[in-house]
Amino acid sequence: MVIFFTARRQKAELVAPARPTPHEHKPLSDIDSQRGLELYAAAVEFFHHRHAATTAPPVFSGGDDPVGIIRAALAEALVSFYPLAGRIRELPAAGGGGKLVVECTAEGVVFVEADADVRLQELGHGQPLGPPYPCVEELLCSNDLVGEPDVVVGKPLIFMQVTRFRNNEGFCIGYHYCHSITDAFGMAQLLHTVCRLARGDDDGESLNDPPVWERDLLAVAPRRASPRIRHVVEHPAYDPLPVSSAAAKDVVWTTPREQMVTRYFHLGPTEMAAMRAHVPSSATVFELVTAALWRCRAAALGYAAAQRVRVLVMSSARWSWKRHPPLPRGFYGNLLVPQVAEATAGELCSWPLAHAVELVRRRKFAVTDEYMRSMLDMLARRGRPFFNLDWTFVVADAGGLGRSLGVVGRWERAGGGLTPVGQATAASMYSYYERCKIGAGEEAAVVSMCLPAPAMERFVREITGCSNTRSAKSAM
Repeated sequence: MVIFFTARRQKAELVAPARPTPHEHKPLSDIDSQRGLELYAAAVEFFHHRHAATTAPPVFSGGDDPVGIIRAALAEALVSFYPLAGRIRELPAAGGGGKLVVECTAEGVVFVEADADVRLQELGHGQPLGPPYPCVEELLCSNDLVGEPDVVVGKPLIFMQVTRFRNNEGFCIGYHYCHSITDAFGMAQLLHTVCRLARGDDDGESLNDPPVWERDLLAVAPRRASPRIRHVVEHPAYDPLPVSSAAAKDVVWTTPREQMVTRYFHLGPTEMAAMRAHVPSSATVFELVTAALWRCRAAALGYAAAQRVRVLVMSSARWSWKRHPPLPRGFYGNLLVPQVAEATAGELCSWPLAHAVELVRRRKFAVTDEYMRSMLDMLARRGRPFFNLDWTFVVADAGGLGRSLGVVGRWERAGGGLTPVGQATAASMYSYYERCKIGAGEEAAVVSMCLPAPAMERFVREITGCSNTRSAKSAM
C-alpha cells in the first residue's frame, strides 16, 4: 500500500530564546569550518500518543497540542543553546582567512506548524516505523523556505517543522540543521533537551548536562609557529585519488541530479546470515554491511579495474578520542573524523567479500591526542578543505541518534533518523546506516543508496546475489 499525503503548513515564524542571551561572536573550530560540512542536513523524529490515563500533563501551555509544547520547549532550550539562534558570518580572507564565526544575534530558528491528514501507523504499513518514510519531504520545511542547502552564511541555523497526524494520534519533528555549527550528535543533544524540558525533567536553568561551546579546545596550539602534519597517510579523505588511464570522470558526479535514484535496502537476519557465511565471525554488522555495499556499488558503477576507489566512514571522535583532559560533557560541536579504506576496483570486486570486510576493518585507528592534533594541524594549514568524494562511497552511521528522546508530554518516540531528502547534493549521495525493527521484533540494517538509474539496476542484482535478498525498496 502506497501512502501519499500533503502537509498543510502554516506561515513560518522565528522562535527566539525565551529570555535574553549574550550578543557576541563565537569562532567555529577548524573541524566545523570545513567546506565539506558547509551544508544543511535533514532528519525526522516521530512520536505516537501513549493513550495512558495516568500520563502527566505537559509542562508548557498548549494542552494536548504538540506544536505548542515543542515551540515553548524549543524557545527555552535556545537560552542555553543560544548560538544556534544566531547567524554564521564569514570573516574577510585578508584578516580572518575566510574563517567562519557565529554572531549570537538571538534572531531565532525557523519554526513551521503543519497538519497531515494521515495516521501515523499508516506510514509504517502496520509494521515498526523505519525508512523510507512516505512523503518525507512533506514533513520538512519546504525547499523554498530553506533555500540552497549548501549555503549557510547569514541564514537561520535550524529549520524545524512540527506536523500533527490525523486525530492527534502522533506528530513528527522534521528539521534541517546547519552542519557547520553542529553534527548529528550535537543536534540530538538539543532535541533531547527540548524533550526533557517538555516533560518537566529540567527547568531550563539547571540542565543536567548543559551545552558547552568551547570550540577553542580544538584550535591549533599557538605556541607552534607552523602546524605539524603527522600521520600524513592517515588523512587521505582530503586528497584526490589518481585517475586510471581507462577512467573518465566519476559517473556519480557527472550524472544530473534528476537522473539519480535513491533506494533503501533492508538487510535482516536472513540476509545477514547469507553474507556472514563468507566472512570472519568477528566482523561487526556495520563492517559487514559497509563492505558489501562498497563492493556492490563499485561493481554496479562499472569502474575500470585499475581505478582506485574508497569507502569513507564518517565517524565521531566523541567516545574514542583519548584526549587529556577529555572534552567537557555537553560539547556539541562537530567531532567527525573521516576514516578511509582504499583498493582498486578490480581488487575489490574480484576478491571474496571477506577481503572487502578486512579492508574496512583495517580503516580503524586509535583516535589519540596525537592523531587529533595532526588532523587539526592539517585543517589549519589547508584552510577550509573539502572531503574529496570522487570514486568514493560515503557512509554515515545514523543508528540510535534519537533513541534517548523518550517521552514528550503525552507522546513517546516511535522512530526516525537522518534522511537524504532535502539535503545538499553531496550529502544526499551519502549512504545512511540505520537499524530498525521488522516483523516479529527482529532487527534489520537499513541503508540508503543513491546512484544513476542504470547503475541502480545493476546494484540491486549485485546486492541480491551477495545477500540472497530481494528487499530493496524505492524511496518515496
